[in-house]
Amino acid sequence: MPLKKTYRREALLRELSLLTGQMTRTQKAELLSHCSVKYYKAGEVVSGDGDVADRLFFILKGVAKCSICGDANRWQTVRLVKTGEYFGYRAFFAEQNHMASYVAMTEMAVCAIPMDFMKQCLDDNPFLKDFFLKRLATGLWQADYRFVCLIQKHLRGRMAATLLSLGEFFGYREDGKTLAFEVTRAELANLANMITANAIRTLSAFVSEGLITLDKRRITILDEAALQYISTHD
Repeated sequence: MPLKKTYRREALLRELSLLTGQMTRTQKAELLSHCSVKYYKAGEVVSGDGDVADRLFFILKGVAKCSICGDANRWQTVRLVKTGEYFGYRAFFAEQNHMASYVAMTEMAVCAIPMDFMKQCLDDNPFLKDFFLKRLATGLWQADYRFVCLIQKHLRGRMAATLLSLGEFFGYREDGKTLAFEVTRAELANLANMITANAIRTLSAFVSEGLITLDKRRITILDEAALQYISTHD
C-alpha cells in the first residue's frame, strides 16, 4: 500500500501524542511549525553514521534498522525501530555526531523535529525531560541485555531468541503464528550475530525439528515453547 503523501495537523498531533500530551495548545502549534515529514524507500538512509545530530526522528510508518560499523569495517545491526518510535536524540544529548546508521527496511514516512527546538521545550516542560530520560534508560537496559545474550547463547539459542523477539516486537499475522514482519536470511543472521550460512543451517534444523516453517521470507512459529526453551538453555 502506498504511503500517504500528506499528514494533516490533527493527524500529526495524534501520532505525536506521547510527546505532546502535556503541551499547551500554543506549544503544540509551535511544534507543528517545526515538523517536516519525509518519505523513504527501502534501502535509503534516514540518518547516517557521522551525520550531525540535529533532529529528532519519529516513524510515522515503516521499519528501519540501526547498524553500527565495527573495527573490521563490518556493519552490525543492533536493533530495529518501527512505527511509533523515536530515534536520533542520544547523540544530541551526548554532544556527538551520529555513531550509527538508520536505514529503511520498508517504505517509510518519518517526521523530523529540530533538536534545538526540542531542547527549548525541555526547559519549559518537565514532562519532556522524563520522556527522554525513560527512553534513554530503557534503551541502555535493552543494549546491556542484548550484549549478555549474544555472549552467553550459542547459535541455536541466539536464533531462537531472535525469532521470538521479532514476534514480540512486530506481532503475528491473523493465524497468531506467522511473524508479521518478514526479513531476509542475511538480516536475520545479522540480528542474531552470526554469519548467513550458520543462520540458514540453524533455521533448517528448526524446520526439520518441526519448530518453524519457512516460505521464502515468511516464518511461522509452530512450537513457541520449544523455542523459548532453546533460547534460555542453548
